[in-house]
Amino acid sequence: MSILNTVASMAKGPAAPEHAQVAGGLMDELAARGGVGSLIQAFQRNGMGSAVEQWSQGNTQPNPTAIENGIHGTGLIDGIAQRTGLAPGVVRGGLAIVLPLLIHHMISNNHVTPSGVPTGNQPEPTSVLQSMLQKII
Repeated sequence: MSILNTVASMAKGPAAPEHAQVAGGLMDELAARGGVGSLIQAFQRNGMGSAVEQWSQGNTQPNPTAIENGIHGTGLIDGIAQRTGLAPGVVRGGLAIVLPLLIHHMISNNHVTPSGVPTGNQPEPTSVLQSMLQKII
């Protein structure tokens, strides 16, 4: 079962399907792009390491501007939009919710350092996705 199929089976509520689709698309894109570590490193390169630091400490308030700046030049929004069939604006809104949760989860569970270096065994993407979806749907 693909990640997007898992998402579709879990999503409930008015905004949940879109946020869940964005979460699934994000996990698929990250799997093809080097994982969460490469995403964190993009934030560092784009001068948004402070956002990663805040999220790693549990402040996962949506910050669309920080996300937009952090992923600038990665093509991540377009990639997720293509995978999910969602409009880029919907993807941006979903990432504002999902991305801080993902980064917090991965850093607080010692799967990756705040600088983006993977540590130890990496969790299954479906497990990470389920953890995130429990917080957003």
